[in-house]
Amino acid sequence: MSDSNVASYDQVRDRLDEIVEAVSAPGISLDEALALYEEAVKLGLSACDLSEEGAEELLEQDAANLTTKQGEQADQADASDDQSSPSQGEAAAARQDEAASTAR
Repeated sequence: MSDSNVASYDQVRDRLDEIVEAVSAPGISLDEALALYEEAVKLGLSACDLSEEGAEELLEQDAANLTTKQGEQADQADASDDQSSPSQGEAAAARQDEAASTAR
């Protein structure tokens, strides 16, 4: 989740806390309570959107990290293969040496 989403999410949560306190206060009119309820519903939907955006960002970051790790592992495997197995030229030279020593 980006910093702006975190700040916005915290702001939404704080406002929802304020609304809960206001609705719980004695002497609140029905009209005021309904207006606060409507605001709370809109804020709740906003918080869901912010959470969804944050989740998407995290998934994208995880996918990028996974791709990078897979690339690094493939590079390491290629380097390991290059070091552990002889090249075709080296293998051919070894076969020629073996054939020459057998022919003697």
